[in-house]
Amino acid sequence: MAASDSKRDAIEIAARPLRELLREEHDEIAAAQRALRQAEKEHDRAIELAERQLRAAKTAKPLAAYGHRVILYADCVSTEEGNHELTPEVRARIEARPDAGRFHRGQTILTIEAPNWRREVAFPHRDERKVRRLAEEIELAARNVDVIREAARAETEQTDQDLGEALADRRAVQETRALIHQLSDLVHDGEDVIDMAPGISAGHDGVIVATDQRLLFVSVRRTLSFPYEQISSVELKGKWFGARLALSTSSGKGVISGLAPRHAAEIAELVRGHIGGEAARH
Repeated sequence: MAASDSKRDAIEIAARPLRELLREEHDEIAAAQRALRQAEKEHDRAIELAERQLRAAKTAKPLAAYGHRVILYADCVSTEEGNHELTPEVRARIEARPDAGRFHRGQTILTIEAPNWRREVAFPHRDERKVRRLAEEIELAARNVDVIREAARAETEQTDQDLGEALADRRAVQETRALIHQLSDLVHDGEDVIDMAPGISAGHDGVIVATDQRLLFVSVRRTLSFPYEQISSVELKGKWFGARLALSTSSGKGVISGLAPRHAAEIAELVRGHIGGEAARH
């Protein structure tokens, strides 16, 4: 998800209580801030989950083992003599110790070998079934090591992406909270915020805000104010790839784009209702 998409989602979260509480006595900006705080908590939980999943994906988990003497991982087998990379050529088998005597009676040998290395590990004969199963697991993992590695890589990449998206969502909420705080400084005493939506003005991602007195655009580096008495007309353009509002005012034109078509239509109607209804359509 792109950062701009995350910010748009955050702004929609802030705007939701305004539409739900329209015509009621309430502090609109405080309602938006509460909604964003709740969203921030949810994103924190998502980040915590994604971080746990990423740690699990990047932490080697044994596929099979016999104590600490032989441990099979997705891409290697570990013995007391070190770690050995799994390749499709790796073979594992068990056999009785050929030189069984006073000190080796009843022992089984697990032989693990590849073209350039070989390891022999002795086990008590009573554990032959466990060791045989471990040998089968080693050979199965070796034959499928390329598939296993690709699956592990894909899992790690996905969890990494999930974490990145969760962090982007949280940053977007924080940035939107800053915009809403900025908006609280811009709104006059007695001025009611009616609606807001994510929008773009001159390349700046921000929020378009409709109050009972004017239309505002607020972003980190750009603020525009269009009092209704100065707006002579408003046009709604574009449908499929985002709508834009074109405002004609006594001092020139203003364009705010990147709006959801239905929401843009609602804001356009709100503006028209404040500047003269049908006359504002032309």
